[in-house]
Amino acid sequence: MRSWSMAGKTIAAFLAFVVVVGVVMCVGVFGFGWFARSTADFRGRTAQIERVQGNGNYRIAAYDHFFDLCAQVQTTEASITNLRTERTSAGDVRAAQIDANITALSNARAGLINQYNADASKTDTQAHFLASDLPYRLDINAKETTCAAH
Repeated sequence: MRSWSMAGKTIAAFLAFVVVVGVVMCVGVFGFGWFARSTADFRGRTAQIERVQGNGNYRIAAYDHFFDLCAQVQTTEASITNLRTERTSAGDVRAAQIDANITALSNARAGLINQYNADASKTDTQAHFLASDLPYRLDINAKETTCAAH
């Protein structure tokens, strides 16, 4: 009879161990999962603040980004103006090449302006560092783009 009671105790101890392991696993998965989910917004905002405002390299790059984009728009506009000037004295073959180049540069200009405007709309990241002397948005229909006011 003793062997049965020892076997019963062993089985009971094993089942208790399985239950304890199951409970610990459930607490680990669901308890910590619930905690992680409930603090996700706070942790995400903190990580964003650290990456955006707490990172000097990001701040400088974002600040420079808008000046660089605006300057690229102005450079593209200057190229379009120069090609239009050249077109007035170009032959037929060269005029066709110039027209194709003007179309390509106009498309590139539109892309740069759209990128500038999209980045300027990112108020929680890049736009936070848009210099106050740069325009908030660039006008795609404007003939000339004005960047920083001096």
